[in-house]
Amino acid sequence: MSGNYEGRVALVAGASGGIGVQIARLLLERGAKAGLHYRTAPRELQALADHYGSDRVLLVKGDLTARDDAQRVVAETVAHFGKLDVFLSTIGTALRIKPFLETDDATVETTIDIELRSTIHNIRAVLPHLISNGGGQIVLVGSDSGKVGTSGESVSAACRGAIIAFAKSIAREYARHKVLVNVVCPGPTETSLWDDLVSSDEFGGKIGNAMIRATALRRLARPEEVAATAVFLGSTEASFITGQAVSVSGGLTMS
Repeated sequence: MSGNYEGRVALVAGASGGIGVQIARLLLERGAKAGLHYRTAPRELQALADHYGSDRVLLVKGDLTARDDAQRVVAETVAHFGKLDVFLSTIGTALRIKPFLETDDATVETTIDIELRSTIHNIRAVLPHLISNGGGQIVLVGSDSGKVGTSGESVSAACRGAIIAFAKSIAREYARHKVLVNVVCPGPTETSLWDDLVSSDEFGGKIGNAMIRATALRRLARPEEVAATAVFLGSTEASFITGQAVSVSGGLTMS
């Protein structure tokens, strides 16, 4: 999984999260120029920007649930680097793990906005640039819940399942333009978002512990393990892979 990115431009949506930071770091180590999107707390990203300089890194703030912001983030990246080859997204939300009937309407709407609508906005903004570039790659970091469902995260799982179907549809529709689209589906991953989910209440902790026990490797994924798969799928080495949903779940699911 060396994933050569020399001369390539990538945009990472949600780059300030645990997996997003690792994706950004791997891309830069492998030679990419990178637009790094954040909404809040870009401390780790600023360190990367300081290290690699403005020729290699552009930090872009935006709310990707807003269509105009999604368009602007992509446009600023293309204007800065002159093109776009790869789009990787780790956009997600860490709300409470709760039974469906205890999930309020506001949480439902927020989850759909962040996990589904923002993805649609992003892909609508990205595709014209990839097509004009002669092709490129889209990698969406979703969740294994989109394949098998998860207790306590029914609305999120619905969105993640929709993202897989959406990615497969876009992969079919734009293959003739040499645009490849894949989804990385992690299981539970060792991030601050996961810690917040399982430590917030007894129900979340119970579900979280049960998921770890059900994982064949009996541990959480490390963010860099998920990032490595995403970066590989965005690389030139993955030139014949499209329309796939790849689990990185330590054997929590097997298919």
